[in-house]
Amino acid sequence: MLMLLACFKTNAQQGAIKLPIESGKTYSKVIVVKSEAQLQNGKATVNVTSTSTVSKSYKVDAGLNGNFNVTVVINKITDTISSGKDKFYFDSNKPVDSSSKLASSIAAIVGKAYVFQIDSSGVITSVNANNPILDVDTVFNFTGFEPEELSVGKKFPLISDVRSLKSTNVGQKWTVPTLTANGDNVTEFWLLSRSDTATTMAFSKTINSQSLNTHSTGSYVVDNKTGIIVERKIKDFTSGYQTFHNASYFATRNSIITENCSVVN
Repeated sequence: MLMLLACFKTNAQQGAIKLPIESGKTYSKVIVVKSEAQLQNGKATVNVTSTSTVSKSYKVDAGLNGNFNVTVVINKITDTISSGKDKFYFDSNKPVDSSSKLASSIAAIVGKAYVFQIDSSGVITSVNANNPILDVDTVFNFTGFEPEELSVGKKFPLISDVRSLKSTNVGQKWTVPTLTANGDNVTEFWLLSRSDTATTMAFSKTINSQSLNTHSTGSYVVDNKTGIIVERKIKDFTSGYQTFHNASYFATRNSIITENCSVVN
């Protein structure tokens, strides 16, 4: 999932911009992922469609030396996966089928807290608890659902500061290099619109890995007053090789991801 908070142009002479982060605030984010995938191995073809909804809360408390403690909890997950006559449905509010490894693995991350610290510019400085990771068959990868990459050096994903874009014209583009495990990637951004209440930006990015390539496009809306990224829309197209039921397939996947964020208190 893209940490778009890092994309904004900054003035080098300005130094790090302090974000409007407040102790005692709780943020809520709802992520909806709709995905269609096709896997090909010779004449064998597998089609997988899915819809996933994930609800998360982010509680911010005062930390040491002006930093903040953030506790992230996945509060609810619903997921539907269909492949031919096979269908899988999961709702974290309902009893879990203990005979299903997939259902049990998803259920295990619901309600599990992930705690980290951020500084006033939104950079993660330390991590107290490991981010819950799904240990399941790669079928779940084709839903498009991915955990946030919340690790040291990354940015707090919910809030941004658009003050650095005051001199940017609508339609103006800029690029930001990102170092990944597979080398350098470049993301292109441009300003879509600006009003008194919100700023809307778009992006385009291609990620190449050893087995999968993903091209992402999308947009997101930032509330000018609170700095909250209130809406994010992403379209991913992924192609490459993946393992499915212990066999190697050439896979393609289209995913549409919608995120909505708000302040709970």
